[in-house]
Amino acid sequence: MAGKEEIYALFRAVGEPDLEARREAELALAAIGPSAIPEIIAALEESQATMRWYLARAIARMGVASVDPVIEAIRLSGDPDLRRYLTGSLASLGEAGIPHLIRHLADDDVNVRGAIALALCRIGEPAIPALSEAADGDDPFLRTCAELVLFRMGEEGIIALFPDEEG
Repeated sequence: MAGKEEIYALFRAVGEPDLEARREAELALAAIGPSAIPEIIAALEESQATMRWYLARAIARMGVASVDPVIEAIRLSGDPDLRRYLTGSLASLGEAGIPHLIRHLADDDVNVRGAIALALCRIGEPAIPALSEAADGDDPFLRTCAELVLFRMGEEGIIALFPDEEG
């Protein structure tokens, strides 16, 4: 596990004007793994937009292991900008993140539900089968959430909602 000194040095590098230094710092933060997420989120809260982008990408590069800590950060944050960057990191997980995101779609927290819905919409068509399955499930709240996301996805999602209506 990397120490806080190393993590903070990488945060400083993410803010460097040199693009290559930023990318290397992003990759190095991602390589540390989910144990660095609390510090990365703290840095996200205090960073400028460019730094936030690289920090969110570092989280996304950690893969599905980042989902639960990111969800918790979204739940605890009152900063809509921070939630937006964290949502972007979830969307960047792509297909691999779909089952993990569906699991949180009916979360009690409206900010979490919104973030998950946006991430699934951003992932797009690959999320439709899992959303369709959730929309046909036993949990009425999850069904409603899945249906709303499918509707928000536009034509492809709506066709999945009403497969018998195709003509």
